[in-house]
Order: sequence, then structure tokens, then C-alpha cells
Amino acid sequence: QKSICLSSWRIKVMDGNMAVSVEGKRQDMKGLLWHSNAVTERVASNQVRTSSGSLYILQGKIDSATMRRQGFPYLFIKRFTYGFSRRWKEYVQEFLEERRR
Repeated sequence: QKSICLSSWRIKVMDGNMAVSVEGKRQDMKGLLWHSNAVTERVASNQVRTSSGSLYILQGKIDSATMRRQGFPYLFIKRFTYGFSRRWKEYVQEFLEERRR
């Protein structure tokens, strides 16, 4: 299974507010904007696995400016600035529950 490397990456909420995906520019496709399936597992702070089994490598810091423009709360973005922490699921759950209210 080859990995997909994304730069200028950010988190996206999937339809139904039940999961998140990652989106960013693909290094191997001249910076094409690409988005993943639902993130299901953290492999390392800069590596996540998705529901399709793909491994995503997140380069650099999160694209916080775009996420702010898309209405993500400051604290949520801050928690993911340097990638996915061990508590990422907790943070995502909390955030999605807020959105579903």
C-alpha cells in the first residue's frame, strides 16, 4: 500500500458530521488538491490511515488560515497544528457533536 503525501493540509468534515477527512496538495501530482476518505487511525502525528486503507503523510503544519475561513473554531485547529495527537478521536468527537446540535 503506497502512501500519499499532502502539503498545505487541513481537516474536512464529511457529510453527516460523523467523520473527518484530510485534504491537501498532493506532492506526486504537481500540487493537485486531493481529499481522503474518513480518517480512522493515527499512525504517527503526521501519518493517518483512512477507511479505504490508504496511508496519508501530512507535511508541515496544518493550513490554519483556510480552516479559520471555513469556520473551524480556533481551539480545534490549535489541537491539530502539528498533526494528529494521541487524543485526536476525542477532539473530533467533541467537535462533531457540537456541529450536530
